[in-house]
Amino acid sequence: MSKFKTSIAALVMAALPALAFAQATPATPATPSTQAIDKRKAEQQKRIDQGVKSGQLTGREAARLEKGQAKVQRMEDKAKSDGVVTAQERKRIAHEQDKQSKLIAREKHNAQRK
Repeated sequence: MSKFKTSIAALVMAALPALAFAQATPATPATPSTQAIDKRKAEQQKRIDQGVKSGQLTGREAARLEKGQAKVQRMEDKAKSDGVVTAQERKRIAHEQDKQSKLIAREKHNAQRK
């Protein structure tokens, strides 16, 4: 084989792992500034799911709480849209998550049962 073909083959072999890695990475990874937001969203979602499963939440209550979670997601998406999540944006999202957390607790512990 000629030196040219050998060097082309070597370049292709060297590039394959990089291509595989590029395809495996998510399109919109969580940035360090939104990891806490994402973790809290996941925990609140678990609380809602647990409430539905245990009967503490009615279908209507769960739907209302899901809307609140969707609002937090829209706020996060909007904050990420310019590529930077500022401290002010994180503060607003955290405040909304505080409100949603209180609503989850209130709905789970009221007298309504499934």
